[in-house]
Amino acid sequence: MKTYRATAHREDKWWVVKVEGVGATQGRSTAEAQRMAADLVSIMEEIPPDDFTVSIDFDIPGPLGDDVKRAKEATREADLAQRKAADRTRQVVRRLLKSGLSKQDVARVLHVSPQRISQLAK
Repeated sequence: MKTYRATAHREDKWWVVKVEGVGATQGRSTAEAQRMAADLVSIMEEIPPDDFTVSIDFDIPGPLGDDVKRAKEATREADLAQRKAADRTRQVVRRLLKSGLSKQDVARVLHVSPQRISQLAK
């Protein structure tokens, strides 16, 4: 499924959305801007709405926009840390099981349920 990239910025009471390679539209709310961008792509590219997605980067200017960017970056970093932690936990579970510990024992060592150990061991 193709994803169209777009940027939006505020002009008075409107979000002005520019879809790369397609055109521009507007909406009063972020939800309306999203719908209008999808409608724009569907009409201009002559494709059904279910055949693509539109990803809009809503631009907030100034210090508040900087805070938004920092919050998004912190979220990305947290997601990466979570994936790394899950990978390490899977590795440790496998090693503990290979060392002879039961699933019940591994669950107690890691403070998780035996069902979670079964999931991690797969």
